[in-house]
Amino acid sequence: MSSVLVIGEALVDVVHSGNGGIKNVPGGSPANTAVALARLGITTFMKARISKDKFGSEIRSYLENQNVDLNLSLFVDEPSSVIDAFIQKDGSAKYEANLKGASDYGWTESELDIALAENIKIIQLGSLTSYIEPGASNIENWYKKLRDNSKHLLTFDPNIRHPLDSQPEVEVRKRAKNLASLAHVVKASDEDLSWISPDQDVIETAKNFIENGTTLVVITLGKNGAVAINSNFEVIQIPAPVVEVKDTIGAGDTFAAALIAQLLEKQIVDEKALSALAVSDLRDILSNCAMTSALTCSRQGANPPYRHEVTW
Repeated sequence: MSSVLVIGEALVDVVHSGNGGIKNVPGGSPANTAVALARLGITTFMKARISKDKFGSEIRSYLENQNVDLNLSLFVDEPSSVIDAFIQKDGSAKYEANLKGASDYGWTESELDIALAENIKIIQLGSLTSYIEPGASNIENWYKKLRDNSKHLLTFDPNIRHPLDSQPEVEVRKRAKNLASLAHVVKASDEDLSWISPDQDVIETAKNFIENGTTLVVITLGKNGAVAINSNFEVIQIPAPVVEVKDTIGAGDTFAAALIAQLLEKQIVDEKALSALAVSDLRDILSNCAMTSALTCSRQGANPPYRHEVTW
C-alpha cells in the first residue's frame, strides 16, 4: 500500500485558553499533519528526532496511539521543543518559545541519508525543522537529493513561525524560497507568502515559485477559502465553509493532510501526473481540503477528523 513520510518537529504546545486554562498538547505542524493523515486512513511514517525526556515520552505515546509509524524516527538525548500557544479572541493562536538546542533541530547528514521503502510515494516537509540550525542546512541538502532522484512527490508547508525559529529573517526567507523551488507542491497560508515576499502580492509569489520549479501552489486564505495556481498559471479559488470556529490550531496542517491524502488516493505521485491534474479535479480537491480543515476549526486544539467524518 502506498504511504506518506512526514519529516519535522513533534513537540508540546502549552495551550493557554482565553478563560485562563492551561493544557499540554502534543503537536507541532508536521506531527499534526502526520496525525491528520493517519486519521484519514493513510499509512503514515514520521521521521522525527524525539527526545527521551518526559515530554518526548508523551509525544511518542500520542503519535503511536494515533497509528503514526515511528520506525523512521530517532530517540535522542536533547530536550523536547516546548511552545506556548496563546489563544486569541478570534480563535487564532500566538506562539512563544526558546527552541535552541531542542531535539527536533539537530538533524545530521547520516541521520537523513537512509534508504526509504519503495511504498513511500509522498514526502512532506515543513515548519520549524526547515529553518532552525544546525539541522536545517542538512535538511535542505537532503531535500535537494530527493528532488534530483525523482522517486517521490515532494510537498512543502513553509508554516513561517518567525521569530520562534531564532534565525535571521533574511536566511529564513531564502531557505523558504529554496525549499519551495525543490518541492512539487507548496501548501502555504497567505500570511506565510506575505512574510516570505513582503513587497509582493501572494499570487505573484506563488507564480514565482512555479517559475523556479514548483508544479502546484495552494494558498489558504482563512475565512476567504483557498486558491491554487497550477503549472499553467491558472488560478482556481474556492470559498471557505461556514463554521463556528473554536480555534485554528492545526487547521492548516489538516488542510495539508487532506491535500496529500487525495493526491495519494488519486495516484498523483509524480510531477507528470500532477501537471496533468484537471482544473475541475483540482477544484474538487480544494473544496474537500477546506471542508476537512473546517471540521478541525470547529473543535478545540489540533483535533483533525477521521476518514468516516469526511465525504470524499
